Amino acid sequence: MRLVALPVLLCVAAVAAHAGGVAPNLSRNGRSAHVNYMTECQGCHLPDGSGQKGSVPSMKAELHRFLTVEGGREFLVQVPGSANSKLSDADLAALLNWLIPKMGGTAADGFQPYTPEEIATYRSQRLVDVTGTRAALVAKFDQPETSSVN
Repeated sequence: MRLVALPVLLCVAAVAAHAGGVAPNLSRNGRSAHVNYMTECQGCHLPDGSGQKGSVPSMKAELHRFLTVEGGREFLVQVPGSANSKLSDADLAALLNWLIPKMGGTAADGFQPYTPEEIATYRSQRLVDVTGTRAALVAKFDQPETSSVN
């Protein structure tokens, strides 16, 4: 019995060692970016990203626009829901990298994915005035001198 069990255990150990890390399309917490959106974001932003009129802004066809103005990329990480989420930096990067193209569609073409290191840096720089910062960024969206900085 021991002779049979040993090779089986060695095979299992070899497969586990070779697999090491996270399955494709899963974050470090074992969930897909979509599932992380459902558990961390959709309570306020709703399943389709439409938000709640008057209190939670819509992300539909808007999210990618923040990438076109200086400070917008950082802002998407620094909003309280992102900065204070229980997601790791790697999981938040994966979530945003999934969400921005999904909410922006082809308008998000050319999007430069976030890295976990970038997330950590932006998370450490807390926003003092979320509403004011957002309003200032939105005001820049259609200004002619605005160039893509994603």
